Amino acid sequence: MGQIKKHRGHHVSIVSYGGWDDPKNISLECEDCNEVILDAELYTICEREDI
Repeated sequence: MGQIKKHRGHHVSIVSYGGWDDPKNISLECEDCNEVILDAELYTICEREDI
């Protein structure tokens, strides 16, 4: 959670690379720090089913 928490209040964007309908990668990036916060190519991201 610390990786996300340190970007609270910053401008973040969801960015995709590759084709719009078939992206090769999607990431959450901080525009203020120029850092990748989460990267779908590096992490397994899935919808929570417990809520």
